[in-house]
Amino acid sequence: MSSKRTILIETAIVIGLLGAGIATAQAAQGAPLQAAVQAADPRANVKIESKVLVERAERDAAGQPVTKLYAPSDVKVIPGDKLVFVNSYRNNGGTAVTGFVVNNPIHSAVAFADVKEDWAMVSVDGGKNFGKLTALTITDAAAETAEAESASITRAAQPNDVTHIRWAFNKAIAAGASGELRFSGVVK
Repeated sequence: MSSKRTILIETAIVIGLLGAGIATAQAAQGAPLQAAVQAADPRANVKIESKVLVERAERDAAGQPVTKLYAPSDVKVIPGDKLVFVNSYRNNGGTAVTGFVVNNPIHSAVAFADVKEDWAMVSVDGGKNFGKLTALTITDAAAETAEAESASITRAAQPNDVTHIRWAFNKAIAAGASGELRFSGVVK
């Protein structure tokens, strides 16, 4: 099989896994709720629909650059393509919802690029700790030293290190209110 065909097949698998990852993220937004109180908790009334789009730079009829978004099923997705992840939320309940949190894992086949909302936090340790990317660090094991002891190096976290994104709403989501949460990544 040609390497180009292999990459396309791998990319199709990645897109399928990303869809599953988003479904997991949807379930994770309700994970902090205990089963006994979930039915009575108004946070259960906030529903999330997620989709992945492929961003392409093209030229319009006048030759001007434009950005277009496509469903992954409508284009061939290849490494280097920018993906836009959209989590649409809506409070279907009759009361405002406070304390709502959305956790979204980043699939290992995608390198985090950015997040639209400046109040979103990221994790570089598998979702254990969250903060602004500029405030996070990574400890990497370095090559073994001459004394055969392993050393570690602490460095500033980079976008490639991001494993999760968290949106913790500090304002109530009014009954019937809706919105979108967006982040982007690049197919590795």
